Amino acid sequence: MRKKTDPMDKIKVQCPCGGETKNIKTNWKDIPVRGWKCVKCGEEILHPLDAEKAMEIAKAIEKKELTVKIRKVGKSLTMTIPSKLAQFAGLEEGTIANWGINSKKELVVEIVG
Repeated sequence: MRKKTDPMDKIKVQCPCGGETKNIKTNWKDIPVRGWKCVKCGEEILHPLDAEKAMEIAKAIEKKELTVKIRKVGKSLTMTIPSKLAQFAGLEEGTIANWGINSKKELVVEIVG
């Protein structure tokens, strides 16, 4: 079986200080991102696509609100979870969640597995 290579391995980035960089996986606001770290000065440079996704996730988390449309499926109502937030939370089809109601305007969801 062949090992899958990350396209990041092929990208070479030079630090503004002139130093060489190595590929890293790090966190920005507790959100995992790929990037590069300068071996000379230690500066971390985030991958632009990962940084963009991380900013969208952070914005949704900081606002503590996300607007979604409630839809009807059969006789039930359903809400969707945007894919970037689902990825961040490690959710996938089949994930089990408990939910409850705090008030007429507040639902609580706990991911259990």
